Amino acid sequence: MLRATAAYAFVAIYVLVMGPVGMVWTAISGNTTFIYRLARTCLAVAGWISGIRVRIRGLEKIAPGQNYLFLSNHQGNLDGPILFYSINRDLRALIKQEMMRLPILSIVFRQVRFVPIDRSDPARASDGIDRGAEHLRMGLSFFAFPEGTRSRNGRLGEFKKGVFVMAIKAGVPVVPITINNSRKLQPPGSYRIRPGTVELDLHDPIPSQGLSLSERDQLVEMTRAAIASSLVQDFR
Repeated sequence: MLRATAAYAFVAIYVLVMGPVGMVWTAISGNTTFIYRLARTCLAVAGWISGIRVRIRGLEKIAPGQNYLFLSNHQGNLDGPILFYSINRDLRALIKQEMMRLPILSIVFRQVRFVPIDRSDPARASDGIDRGAEHLRMGLSFFAFPEGTRSRNGRLGEFKKGVFVMAIKAGVPVVPITINNSRKLQPPGSYRIRPGTVELDLHDPIPSQGLSLSERDQLVEMTRAAIASSLVQDFR
């Protein structure tokens, strides 16, 4: 409990102090590199406070100069920050529309081109997917959780197809990622953060270039099979 409180307090203070600095610099320079460095520093310190370590396998499969859509299973609150910190790219993300209500962070999300998805409105959600595809075509890399929400029982949930449409429209490879153990460290809905090691497995990139939208189910199944191949089924 104390670890979680200390980590949350540090992140809140860091965002309040350094967030405006990063936003001003980004607005002046038009370059998001500095704000990403600030974010990674914040996550590194928060992870140290929480006692969280990350073991990652497969980074050598990521080619320099190639952008990707990284897709992983979703076990808990730690998944997004861990992916953001661990993958050596300035990753953009598909996020819930509700996150655009967060003070300071919502401005940062706009500056770095995160894409909010309004899941309550199919038309607006489709617009978000199109905007994400446009950013991918510009050479940006994204990550997303195709399950759409955190697993409550450790099982791999049904995959939403929107992110796969995004990959096909942009013609970028999909990199499946398996996250193990994050649910044990902080289950969905839990405040407490337990110290421990989260394991990430990056699987071989799956090409989407040349696929038609009618073939999206094939891309879904290939991605799902790759993620499931190293997923530890722990339902406790």
